Amino acid sequence: RCNRMVPMGATFVRISASLPLRLRTAFGGIAALLCVLAGFPATGQELPPDEVRAVIEGTWELVEWHVEGRILRPPEMNGRWMVHDGIVMATRHRQSEDGYESTAGYGTYSWGATTWTYGYDRSEDRLGSSPTETTLRVSEIPMRLFEITQHGDLLILEDRDSTLRWEYDISGKTFLLLGRDRQPIRKYRRID
Repeated sequence: RCNRMVPMGATFVRISASLPLRLRTAFGGIAALLCVLAGFPATGQELPPDEVRAVIEGTWELVEWHVEGRILRPPEMNGRWMVHDGIVMATRHRQSEDGYESTAGYGTYSWGATTWTYGYDRSEDRLGSSPTETTLRVSEIPMRLFEITQHGDLLILEDRDSTLRWEYDISGKTFLLLGRDRQPIRKYRRID
């Protein structure tokens, strides 16, 4: 029989499997209640300030896509980036003289006190010269950790290798996604 761990702030309390089920359930509930009363998150997850989460969580519309030195805008491209309740979803499509690309993906995210981590459980990408001449690639994108910093009205999320960076313009309600050497990839505008 397994022992069950109940989080209490940064510590876990082991509930013995030899106890009767009713007693284990009651003890687990009491431990969770004590966490709430003590002000600890029941999951042990530390969160950044509400203002930081409010900037990142929401629904975003794709307004620019940087491809081969060109900046595409609607109607050549469109898309959404959604970050809500621990779930991320992305859709983006472009069709121009540079070719065709269509992506749909979903995954999860979590918070640390000064970090944001996300990844895709599934991402489907169609690439080709036109919608009828494409190759489909299906992949899982592992969880990736981003450090959160703020410089005035700019909220920044950047991975340790500086391969991906999000620059949120708080007052402008936009963010720019940058790749290696801070090359622009896409720009989004908040719509909710």
